[in-house]
Amino acid sequence: MDLQKVLENADRVFKYLEVKILEIKPGYSKIQIPYKEEFCRRGNVLNGGIIMTAMDFAGGLACLSVNDGIDQVTQELKINFLEPMYKGPFTIEGKVIRKGRTAVVVQIEFKDNEGKIGAIGLGTWYIIRDRIVKKDENS
Repeated sequence: MDLQKVLENADRVFKYLEVKILEIKPGYSKIQIPYKEEFCRRGNVLNGGIIMTAMDFAGGLACLSVNDGIDQVTQELKINFLEPMYKGPFTIEGKVIRKGRTAVVVQIEFKDNEGKIGAIGLGTWYIIRDRIVKKDENS
């Protein structure tokens, strides 16, 4: 299965951010996003929401690499913004630091193309074992 193509076709935000999966192995993910003016706030630095969204993808992919359930959702994501980011492309790495039965904790780093850390994060993903998360067709 080509996860890159699956996500580009199934997730409009993933596609909009032009996320590129660079590496996935058990407990680890590495992705990249480009610098684009559409992603910037005033001053031409990346908007914090874009950074957080990319970090959510990296953390989610790291979680997916160890997920023994059928789905997952972000339960919590805390980000510390350290530096303005404007030198793309940007690399985001997620590393699982604890996997439990229902929760996976992931550490995430967001770096510019010179390796400067712009943000660090800690997230928790909830493992779902009995249903796929989707819009209720009756709503």
